[in-house]
Amino acid sequence: MDFPGNIPSRLLLQASRYSTLQSQSRLEKAHVEATTGRHSDIGLALGGQTGSSLHMRLELSAAEISMTGLKQAAAKADITQTSLTALNSLADRFRSTLVAARNGENGRSIATTAAASSMNAMQDVLSASYDGQFLFSGLNVEAPPLKPYQEGPRIAIAAAFEAEFGFPPDDAAATSLTKAEISSFIEDSLDDLFYGSGWEAEWSNATSATPSYRLSPNQNLGLSTSTNAEFSRKMAQSLSIVDVLGESKISTGAFEAAVDAALAKVSETQIAIGREQARIGVGQAALKDAEPLLIEKKNSLTSSIQALESVDSYEVATRVTLLMTQLESSYALTARIGRMSLLTYI
Repeated sequence: MDFPGNIPSRLLLQASRYSTLQSQSRLEKAHVEATTGRHSDIGLALGGQTGSSLHMRLELSAAEISMTGLKQAAAKADITQTSLTALNSLADRFRSTLVAARNGENGRSIATTAAASSMNAMQDVLSASYDGQFLFSGLNVEAPPLKPYQEGPRIAIAAAFEAEFGFPPDDAAATSLTKAEISSFIEDSLDDLFYGSGWEAEWSNATSATPSYRLSPNQNLGLSTSTNAEFSRKMAQSLSIVDVLGESKISTGAFEAAVDAALAKVSETQIAIGREQARIGVGQAALKDAEPLLIEKKNSLTSSIQALESVDSYEVATRVTLLMTQLESSYALTARIGRMSLLTYI
């Protein structure tokens, strides 16, 4: 039951509590503004300019996404170029080995060993990846670009040899084959395994189409390549004919024909690698030119948004101090009112 003397103090207490709640709410917003440097309620603070703020923030988000995409594209292109450089070095070393081994003592054994090890190295180089995606697999980024050599391609080459001559490479009858027959086999009968449907069936998991990077609505950059490209096919042909025929029963003279064919293919490989690197390099140059423009746009949008949405840090700090003082006074006043009673003054 309320006594007449308690009603005024109760009303005063309610008013004081309401004032305290308002001060707490204003202080909370002021703390947010002091922490973020932005208005706590952008819509209320900017009014009709809220649309401009939203539009600029959307543009800034798009610029940041573009910057991330550009950096990822540049990283992939760098890895691809590094891999192509490594493959070119591998081809150069193999070519030097073939030249030295062609007429050297134990040359056949040296060339055959080099071919086998270089095949493994080529597969390792072309298995380069970025963020879990294979860079030489075209659009089929989840699969390694080349199938295991021993489990398919090598068997297919031996089968093509047997289909051509009527006996396998390790048959003694192979010693009767001439240089001309081996040259014809390499240039004609093996073509489908490297330049026709046999490549996709036996060698490659990749697609010929490759991802492109969209720099602008009217500009797509080719920053990647595929094992279906010419350089990879010619490198594989050069290595595999030396590997398979080196371990066959063909004569030394016939093997020289195989080495000559391999030398021609490895030289063509290096030329093809150079073309791929030049093509990708054009895209890399475009990325490099685009990056400072994108950074400038991002910085400009950030500055415009800050100018529109930012608060005066000095004014906010002053307001926080004032509100805290007011809140402390409200707490004290509320406590005093809570203790007031008519009986206190009787």
